[in-house]
Amino acid sequence: MTAEAKNPLITLYGSNYIENDWTLPCMKSWSKILNISPSEFYVLPHKPISVKEKKIISALDFQILNSNLEVDSFLADYPALQQIREKDGTWRKILDTAILFPEVEKITIIDTDVFIKDNVLLPNKGFDIAYMREDVPAYKGKWNMAWKEKMVPALNAGLIIVDPAVIDFHYLEKLVSNYLNKCKSYWWSEQSAWACLAGKSKTRVLFNGRQVKVTSGMKKRNFLEIQQNGYKYFGKKGMIETYDEFKNLLEGGSIFHFAGPGKYMFKASFADFQSSKQTDPVEIFTEQEDTLSLRDKFFISMRLYFKEHF
Repeated sequence: MTAEAKNPLITLYGSNYIENDWTLPCMKSWSKILNISPSEFYVLPHKPISVKEKKIISALDFQILNSNLEVDSFLADYPALQQIREKDGTWRKILDTAILFPEVEKITIIDTDVFIKDNVLLPNKGFDIAYMREDVPAYKGKWNMAWKEKMVPALNAGLIIVDPAVIDFHYLEKLVSNYLNKCKSYWWSEQSAWACLAGKSKTRVLFNGRQVKVTSGMKKRNFLEIQQNGYKYFGKKGMIETYDEFKNLLEGGSIFHFAGPGKYMFKASFADFQSSKQTDPVEIFTEQEDTLSLRDKFFISMRLYFKEHF
Protein backbone atom coordinates (compact mmCIF):
# COMPACT_ATOMS: atom_id res chain seq x y z
CA MET A 1 0.00 0.00 0.00
CA THR A 2 2.67 2.52 0.98
CA ALA A 3 4.79 1.71 -2.04
CA GLU A 4 2.00 2.82 -4.38
CA ALA A 5 1.41 6.20 -2.73
CA LYS A 6 2.83 9.27 -4.46
CA ASN A 7 1.45 12.16 -2.44
CA PRO A 8 -0.25 10.85 0.71
CA LEU A 9 -2.44 12.99 2.93
CA ILE A 10 -2.41 11.69 6.51
CA THR A 11 -4.36 12.69 9.60
CA LEU A 12 -3.67 11.55 13.16
CA TYR A 13 -6.84 10.21 14.73
CA GLY A 14 -7.66 9.40 18.36
CA SER A 15 -10.57 7.41 19.77
CA ASN A 16 -14.02 9.03 19.60
CA TYR A 17 -12.85 11.93 17.44
CA ILE A 18 -16.00 11.53 15.33
CA GLU A 19 -18.01 12.75 18.33
CA ASN A 20 -16.47 16.21 17.94
CA ASP A 21 -18.46 18.85 16.06
CA TRP A 22 -15.54 19.59 13.76
CA THR A 23 -13.92 16.24 12.91
CA LEU A 24 -16.18 14.88 10.16
CA PRO A 25 -16.87 18.27 8.50
CA CYS A 26 -13.14 18.95 8.43
CA MET A 27 -12.27 15.52 7.04
CA LYS A 28 -14.94 15.85 4.36
CA SER A 29 -13.62 19.30 3.43
CA TRP A 30 -10.24 17.88 2.42
CA SER A 31 -11.81 16.61 -0.79
CA LYS A 32 -11.47 20.24 -1.92
CA ILE A 33 -7.73 19.71 -2.28
CA LEU A 34 -7.57 19.37 -6.05
CA ASN A 35 -4.01 18.10 -6.41
CA ILE A 36 -4.12 15.16 -3.99
CA SER A 37 -6.17 12.14 -4.99
CA PRO A 38 -8.73 10.97 -2.39
CA SER A 39 -7.31 7.49 -3.01
CA GLU A 40 -4.25 8.68 -1.08
CA PHE A 41 -6.11 9.89 2.04
CA TYR A 42 -5.07 8.00 5.18
CA VAL A 43 -6.07 7.90 8.84
CA LEU A 44 -3.30 7.12 11.32
CA PRO A 45 -4.84 6.05 14.66
CA HIS A 46 -2.85 6.78 17.80
CA LYS A 47 -5.43 5.08 20.04
CA PRO A 48 -7.70 2.10 19.39
CA ILE A 49 -10.76 3.01 17.36
CA SER A 50 -14.13 1.31 17.37
CA VAL A 51 -15.85 -0.73 14.66
CA LYS A 52 -18.29 2.16 14.24
CA GLU A 53 -15.45 4.60 13.67
CA LYS A 54 -13.79 2.29 11.18
CA LYS A 55 -17.01 2.05 9.19
CA ILE A 56 -17.46 5.84 9.11
CA ILE A 57 -13.84 6.44 8.15
CA SER A 58 -14.00 3.81 5.42
CA ALA A 59 -17.23 5.33 4.10
CA LEU A 60 -15.26 8.55 3.58
CA ASP A 61 -12.81 6.49 1.47
CA PHE A 62 -9.94 7.03 3.89
CA GLN A 63 -7.53 4.12 4.29
CA ILE A 64 -6.69 3.21 7.89
CA LEU A 65 -3.00 2.70 8.57
CA ASN A 66 -1.70 0.13 11.01
CA SER A 67 1.80 1.38 11.74
CA ASN A 68 2.80 -0.15 15.07
CA LEU A 69 4.74 -3.24 13.95
CA GLU A 70 6.64 -1.49 11.20
CA VAL A 71 7.38 1.57 13.32
CA ASP A 72 8.43 -0.44 16.39
CA SER A 73 10.86 -2.42 14.25
CA PHE A 74 12.31 0.72 12.66
CA LEU A 75 12.70 2.54 15.99
CA ALA A 76 14.50 -0.35 17.70
CA ASP A 77 17.75 1.61 17.29
CA TYR A 78 16.18 4.87 18.51
CA PRO A 79 15.18 4.37 22.18
CA ALA A 80 14.52 8.04 22.91
CA LEU A 81 12.14 8.28 19.95
CA GLN A 82 10.40 5.08 21.04
CA GLN A 83 9.82 6.50 24.50
CA ILE A 84 8.53 9.91 23.46
CA ARG A 85 6.20 8.34 20.88
CA GLU A 86 4.68 6.30 23.71
CA LYS A 87 4.36 9.36 25.95
CA ASP A 88 2.86 11.67 23.32
CA GLY A 89 0.87 10.34 20.37
CA THR A 90 1.39 13.50 18.33
CA TRP A 91 4.92 12.27 17.62
CA ARG A 92 3.39 9.74 15.24
CA LYS A 93 2.88 12.66 12.85
CA ILE A 94 6.65 12.94 12.48
CA LEU A 95 7.82 9.39 12.97
CA ASP A 96 5.17 7.06 11.58
CA THR A 97 4.50 9.08 8.45
CA ALA A 98 8.16 9.17 7.38
CA ILE A 99 8.69 5.50 8.22
CA LEU A 100 5.62 4.38 6.27
CA PHE A 101 6.18 6.67 3.26
CA PRO A 102 9.95 7.13 2.91
CA GLU A 103 10.12 7.37 -0.88
CA VAL A 104 7.33 9.80 -1.76
CA GLU A 105 8.00 13.34 -2.93
CA LYS A 106 5.88 15.02 -0.27
CA ILE A 107 3.68 14.00 2.67
CA THR A 108 0.77 16.24 3.64
CA ILE A 109 -0.03 15.97 7.37
CA ILE A 110 -3.28 17.57 8.47
CA ASP A 111 -5.11 17.78 11.82
CA THR A 112 -8.78 16.92 12.24
CA ASP A 113 -9.54 20.53 13.22
CA VAL A 114 -8.30 21.99 9.91
CA PHE A 115 -11.11 23.03 7.56
CA ILE A 116 -10.71 23.78 3.86
CA LYS A 117 -13.38 26.19 2.64
CA ASP A 118 -12.48 26.58 -1.05
CA ASN A 119 -11.22 24.36 -3.81
CA VAL A 120 -7.45 24.68 -3.36
CA LEU A 121 -4.20 23.71 -5.01
CA LEU A 122 -1.62 23.03 -2.32
CA PRO A 123 2.01 23.89 -3.07
CA ASN A 124 4.30 20.89 -3.67
CA LYS A 125 7.40 22.25 -5.43
CA GLY A 126 10.37 24.40 -4.47
CA PHE A 127 10.55 23.63 -0.75
CA ASP A 128 11.44 20.91 1.75
CA ILE A 129 8.82 21.79 4.35
CA ALA A 130 5.81 24.15 4.50
CA TYR A 131 3.77 24.95 7.60
CA MET A 132 1.35 27.30 9.36
CA ARG A 133 2.00 30.19 11.74
CA GLU A 134 1.05 30.01 15.44
CA ASP A 135 0.09 33.17 17.34
CA VAL A 136 2.90 32.55 19.88
CA PRO A 137 5.93 30.22 19.87
CA ALA A 138 4.22 27.10 21.27
CA TYR A 139 7.12 24.80 22.12
CA LYS A 140 8.33 22.57 24.96
CA GLY A 141 11.84 21.52 25.94
CA LYS A 142 14.94 22.67 27.76
CA TRP A 143 15.58 26.41 27.64
CA ASN A 144 18.93 26.11 25.81
CA MET A 145 17.35 24.39 22.81
CA ALA A 146 16.57 27.83 21.34
CA TRP A 147 20.26 28.78 21.52
CA LYS A 148 21.88 25.53 20.42
CA GLU A 149 19.56 24.41 17.61
CA LYS A 150 18.40 26.09 14.46
CA MET A 151 14.68 26.67 14.90
CA VAL A 152 11.91 28.66 13.28
CA PRO A 153 9.59 30.88 15.30
CA ALA A 154 5.96 30.03 16.09
CA LEU A 155 5.49 27.01 13.82
CA ASN A 156 2.01 25.49 13.96
CA ALA A 157 1.79 21.82 12.98
CA GLY A 158 -1.90 21.77 11.98
CA LEU A 159 -0.99 21.51 8.30
CA ILE A 160 2.48 20.50 7.18
CA ILE A 161 3.74 19.47 3.76
CA VAL A 162 7.14 17.81 4.05
CA ASP A 163 9.68 15.89 2.03
CA PRO A 164 10.22 12.78 4.20
CA ALA A 165 13.97 13.14 3.63
CA VAL A 166 13.82 16.15 5.99
CA ILE A 167 12.89 13.86 8.88
CA ASP A 168 16.35 12.86 10.08
CA PHE A 169 15.94 10.13 12.70
CA HIS A 170 19.51 10.34 14.00
CA TYR A 171 19.06 14.07 14.53
CA LEU A 172 15.67 13.58 16.19
CA GLU A 173 17.13 10.97 18.56
CA LYS A 174 19.74 13.49 19.71
CA LEU A 175 17.16 16.26 19.91
CA VAL A 176 14.88 14.22 22.18
CA SER A 177 17.79 12.97 24.31
CA ASN A 178 19.23 16.46 24.78
CA TYR A 179 16.11 18.61 25.21
CA LEU A 180 12.76 16.81 25.15
CA ASN A 181 12.81 13.52 27.05
CA LYS A 182 12.18 15.00 30.50
CA CYS A 183 9.56 17.65 29.81
CA LYS A 184 7.00 18.38 32.52
CA SER A 185 4.39 17.90 29.81
CA TYR A 186 5.05 16.57 26.32
CA TRP A 187 2.32 18.57 24.61
CA TRP A 188 4.02 20.86 22.05
CA SER A 189 7.27 18.87 22.16
CA GLU A 190 6.35 17.59 18.70
CA GLN A 191 6.08 21.21 17.47
CA SER A 192 9.54 21.84 18.92
CA ALA A 193 10.86 18.97 16.81
CA TRP A 194 9.15 20.28 13.68
CA ALA A 195 10.59 23.75 14.36
CA CYS A 196 14.09 22.27 14.57
CA LEU A 197 13.63 20.12 11.46
CA ALA A 198 12.39 23.18 9.59
CA GLY A 199 15.31 25.24 10.91
CA LYS A 200 17.92 22.85 9.53
CA SER A 201 16.13 22.19 6.23
CA LYS A 202 17.47 23.80 3.07
CA THR A 203 14.21 25.37 1.93
CA ARG A 204 11.53 26.15 4.51
CA VAL A 205 8.38 28.15 3.76
CA LEU A 206 5.27 29.46 5.47
CA PHE A 207 1.82 29.26 3.97
CA ASN A 208 0.50 32.67 2.99
CA GLY A 209 -1.23 34.18 6.03
CA ARG A 210 -4.03 35.70 3.96
CA GLN A 211 -5.00 32.25 2.71
CA VAL A 212 -4.08 29.92 5.58
CA LYS A 213 -5.07 31.04 9.07
CA VAL A 214 -4.57 29.66 12.57
CA THR A 215 -7.58 30.88 14.56
CA SER A 216 -7.03 29.93 18.19
CA GLY A 217 -9.98 31.80 19.70
CA MET A 218 -7.57 33.93 21.73
CA LYS A 219 -7.24 37.70 21.47
CA LYS A 220 -3.47 37.61 20.94
CA ARG A 221 -3.51 38.45 17.22
CA ASN A 222 -5.75 40.74 15.22
CA PHE A 223 -6.84 40.30 11.59
CA LEU A 224 -3.84 42.13 10.13
CA GLU A 225 -1.32 40.24 12.29
CA ILE A 226 -2.74 36.91 11.12
CA GLN A 227 -2.61 38.02 7.47
CA GLN A 228 1.03 39.05 7.89
CA ASN A 229 1.94 35.76 9.60
CA GLY A 230 2.90 37.69 12.70
CA TYR A 231 3.52 36.19 16.12
CA LYS A 232 3.81 37.66 19.61
CA TYR A 233 5.47 37.24 22.96
CA PHE A 234 3.23 39.81 24.62
CA GLY A 235 -0.26 40.88 23.70
CA LYS A 236 -3.92 40.84 24.61
CA LYS A 237 -5.00 38.14 26.99
CA GLY A 238 -8.36 36.45 27.18
CA MET A 239 -10.79 34.65 24.91
CA ILE A 240 -12.82 35.90 21.98
CA GLU A 241 -16.38 35.73 23.27
CA THR A 242 -18.55 36.56 20.26
CA TYR A 243 -18.68 35.04 16.82
CA ASP A 244 -18.84 38.49 15.20
CA GLU A 245 -15.37 39.22 16.58
CA PHE A 246 -14.04 35.78 15.63
CA LYS A 247 -15.53 35.99 12.13
CA ASN A 248 -13.30 38.96 11.29
CA LEU A 249 -10.23 36.75 11.70
CA LEU A 250 -11.52 34.33 9.05
CA GLU A 251 -12.07 36.93 6.34
CA GLY A 252 -10.50 36.11 2.99
CA GLY A 253 -9.03 32.77 4.06
CA SER A 254 -9.33 29.39 2.36
CA ILE A 255 -7.80 27.09 4.99
CA PHE A 256 -8.40 27.40 8.73
CA HIS A 257 -6.92 25.65 11.74
CA PHE A 258 -9.40 25.87 14.61
CA ALA A 259 -6.68 25.43 17.21
CA GLY A 260 -7.38 25.03 20.92
CA PRO A 261 -10.33 27.15 22.06
CA GLY A 262 -10.99 28.16 18.46
CA LYS A 263 -12.91 24.90 18.13
CA TYR A 264 -15.78 26.42 20.09
CA MET A 265 -16.33 28.79 17.19
CA PHE A 266 -16.39 26.01 14.60
CA LYS A 267 -20.15 25.41 14.38
CA ALA A 268 -20.93 29.07 13.69
CA SER A 269 -18.01 29.28 11.25
CA PHE A 270 -19.12 26.14 9.42
CA ALA A 271 -22.63 27.54 8.98
CA ASP A 272 -21.10 30.65 7.38
CA PHE A 273 -18.84 28.58 5.14
CA GLN A 274 -21.87 26.87 3.61
CA SER A 275 -22.88 30.16 2.00
CA SER A 276 -19.48 30.72 0.39
CA LYS A 277 -19.67 31.42 -3.36
CA GLN A 278 -16.01 30.70 -4.17
CA THR A 279 -15.80 28.30 -7.13
CA ASP A 280 -12.49 28.97 -8.91
CA PRO A 281 -9.52 27.03 -7.50
CA VAL A 282 -7.34 28.94 -5.06
CA GLU A 283 -3.61 28.38 -5.45
CA ILE A 284 -2.06 28.42 -1.99
CA PHE A 285 1.13 30.47 -1.94
CA THR A 286 4.12 30.38 0.39
CA GLU A 287 6.80 32.75 1.61
CA GLN A 288 10.37 32.20 2.74
CA GLU A 289 11.00 31.77 6.46
CA ASP A 290 14.00 32.76 8.59
CA THR A 291 15.37 30.96 11.62
CA LEU A 292 15.34 32.54 15.09
CA SER A 293 16.68 36.04 15.58
CA LEU A 294 18.59 36.92 18.76
CA ARG A 295 15.39 38.43 20.14
CA ASP A 296 13.49 35.24 19.35
CA LYS A 297 16.12 33.08 21.01
CA PHE A 298 15.97 35.17 24.18
CA PHE A 299 12.20 35.18 24.53
CA ILE A 300 11.68 31.55 23.46
CA SER A 301 14.35 30.33 25.88
CA MET A 302 12.61 32.28 28.66
CA ARG A 303 9.24 30.78 27.73
CA LEU A 304 10.73 27.28 27.74
CA TYR A 305 12.39 27.83 31.11
CA PHE A 306 9.25 29.13 32.82
CA LYS A 307 7.06 26.36 31.38
CA GLU A 308 9.37 23.73 32.84
CA HIS A 309 9.98 25.35 36.23
CA PHE A 310 6.73 27.10 37.17
